[in-house]
Amino acid sequence: APVPGGWWFDGLLLDALAALTAALVWWRPLLRVDIVVRDWCDQHRPPPVSTMMYVFDRIGQGGALTAVTVLVSFWLAWRHRSVRPIIPAGLAPIISTLLIVGLKRWTSRGAPHHGSVEMFSDGWEEYYPSGHVSNGIVYFGVLAMLLAPYLPVLVRRLLMWVPGVLVFIGTTYLGYHWLTDSIGGYLLGLLIVRALLRVPWRTLPLPRWLDRAR
Repeated sequence: APVPGGWWFDGLLLDALAALTAALVWWRPLLRVDIVVRDWCDQHRPPPVSTMMYVFDRIGQGGALTAVTVLVSFWLAWRHRSVRPIIPAGLAPIISTLLIVGLKRWTSRGAPHHGSVEMFSDGWEEYYPSGHVSNGIVYFGVLAMLLAPYLPVLVRRLLMWVPGVLVFIGTTYLGYHWLTDSIGGYLLGLLIVRALLRVPWRTLPLPRWLDRAR
């Protein structure tokens, strides 16, 4: 898969995530935007659309995505007689969990229908940033990278970018996350997947017994 060019965009993503987090603490109008979006979604939720949005949200389910990604990586490892595909598939859930859970516990923000919209509310809720949205980018990005030799370019790009957008829409519409939770999850997911794409997995030095394809 193509390696992202330049670090400037990664810097912009990191700055945007930091600015969003700071704005949620010190700029109250942004909290009102979250509440307005939640209230509008609550008032415009017919059953057929809700069902479709529930499916969108489930696309970002971490457990299922981890299982699929790991299974694909083991199939590729067996096919190519190399442990290389397993390394990024194994690192993705570790890095995602550490960053997402760390931010959630630090910010301690409630959900749209329980807990506080404010950051650092000292409640049991931990919803910022959205893990589902981040998962929809990270895991599908890793799958697109692993399956790149077997997929047409258009299919690979759709696999990499569409799921995250669908999860973003679904989880926000259903009120599982505030709008800014989803934005934060999207920014974090992009940072993680771009970092994973930068690693030269095919040429990374490994012991011969782990990479018999060489």
